[in-house]
Amino acid sequence: MMIRNIAFAVVGLSVLLASPLAAQQTVSRGTNLSADAARDGRIAIDLAGDIWIVPPRGGTAKRLTPNLKSAQRPRWSPDASEIAYQAVSQGLQGIWIYSFDSGESRHLGRGSSFDMHPAWHPGGERLVYASDAAGTGLDLWEVDLLSGLHWRLSDRAGDESDAAWSADGRDLVYVHRHAEGWSLILRRHGLPEETLLSAADRLAGPSWRPDGSLISYFRDTEAGPVVEIVILSQPRLVRQYARGESYGMAPVSWLDRHRMVYTADGIIRQRLFNAWTSSTLPFQATIEAEKPHALAQRPERRPLPSIDEPDGRLIVHATRMFDGVGGGYQVDRDIIIDGGRITAVEPHYDRSDAIVIDMGDLTVLPGFIDSLANLPQLTGELGDRSGPLLLASGITTIVGRAGESERLNAVWSGKAMPGPRLLNEADWPPPRLQSVADSMTPGLAALLQSRQGRLVRSSAPVPRRFSEPLDLKARASAFVLGSYQNGLPPGIALHAEFRALVAAGLKPEQSLKAAGVNAAAALRLDPLIGRIGVGAAADLVFVDGDPLSGIEAALNVVAVVRNGRFFSVRGLLDRVNIAESVE
Repeated sequence: MMIRNIAFAVVGLSVLLASPLAAQQTVSRGTNLSADAARDGRIAIDLAGDIWIVPPRGGTAKRLTPNLKSAQRPRWSPDASEIAYQAVSQGLQGIWIYSFDSGESRHLGRGSSFDMHPAWHPGGERLVYASDAAGTGLDLWEVDLLSGLHWRLSDRAGDESDAAWSADGRDLVYVHRHAEGWSLILRRHGLPEETLLSAADRLAGPSWRPDGSLISYFRDTEAGPVVEIVILSQPRLVRQYARGESYGMAPVSWLDRHRMVYTADGIIRQRLFNAWTSSTLPFQATIEAEKPHALAQRPERRPLPSIDEPDGRLIVHATRMFDGVGGGYQVDRDIIIDGGRITAVEPHYDRSDAIVIDMGDLTVLPGFIDSLANLPQLTGELGDRSGPLLLASGITTIVGRAGESERLNAVWSGKAMPGPRLLNEADWPPPRLQSVADSMTPGLAALLQSRQGRLVRSSAPVPRRFSEPLDLKARASAFVLGSYQNGLPPGIALHAEFRALVAAGLKPEQSLKAAGVNAAAALRLDPLIGRIGVGAAADLVFVDGDPLSGIEAALNVVAVVRNGRFFSVRGLLDRVNIAESVE
């Protein structure tokens, strides 16, 4: 089943940026549009990641938020003086409230928790929202706007979200997701919770009819999304209300018991409850294009920073090799290395006049590139010793915010405490990235318990940043991997991104390219790194397994070649252990 309204966080998602649009563009529809109607008929919508206001009868939309590119799910306050929404702004994710009196927004978050789906209590002094503040899934929380106090309303296994109060403020309805099942839960004042219905299909956007007689909601069926209603009679009656449109899955906004506003097919729709069809409420919005990204202004190719190169010739026999460019493996190849560069890739034959490194049945990959890593998190505790640990994870080039980058590069270039090629972010600004791994990434617990995970002793919880599992298959073809935002130490952070990209629908080969040729192109270092080919730096990773069939095998690093110099993972870890014993 396709999830249509997939995620809250910014989903530029590690892609190479497309060519800029014209300076301005007038649009009359959106993607994953949601709408909410004020009591005076004005419509708030989330268009192109900002909040806009559409006049009651349609027309020119006015933008409220300052080019956030991340705002979603606007909800009017009962007196229409404020709008709550979810967004990333000023480096803070969570719930924001825009005030028409001040013309500014204020943040309601309490830290780094993932907060979403705000909904007003009819009294106007409280908001209910979904949050992963406890780190165990989305729960319902409420905040008192005058005191700033937050308290939890639910604590079920799984996720609780999409809460909505009845018009009298006594009853609450919300969506509960656990494992592969979805339920619509009703909490009557003073009564035990009641499951109105359960389904294998996704349920979303419950909303009360103002007279409290029924609750509308969306069901995402195999045949397409439909609008259903639960009539709150005894017994409860579930009925299909409407179908045939690509619904936005955000709650229906009831103007009164007869009139409703919702979104479908990227436009605003209005409908009378007893009508068979809906009508369009047209709008136009003028959107300013982003300035061309700095990536487009960089030179066509940058020189590769120098690093210690071994003397002499080295030949690597690859029983199975992924060159980082073509599809699938090449078999039984010899990689010829001279002075840190690959000079040839040839069919294998017996060579009596040269030293040949034969790693048996291991798979040979291009060295991994992390286009932006949270390097201080690792170097702060481990210092120089973090270099061998990064190499042991297969990373041969890394971009980071390292205050001692020049000194670290000198240390990591040598043989005593080797590490990856370090590019300081100040000199090598990466493309705009959004990492995709979060607390829902499959296999994350196993990754943290892996050899690499235990060595870096990561204890900080991985934050949740997306409301639903991502579906990226149709969104872009050229992903660039950067792990800075996922909260894990570099090394295992990159492998978390590998697993998240595959879970989101990419093939393992596409994920490896995100840390290979795509990253090299974004840094303007292609074809010097990120591939196994003539003229490229001799950066190789030897893994035990078949990473093109299962990306988890990319973590099984046995050895690396960094700029022509060979290191076994056992030798790298011995260096770290020796340094620890000396200290």
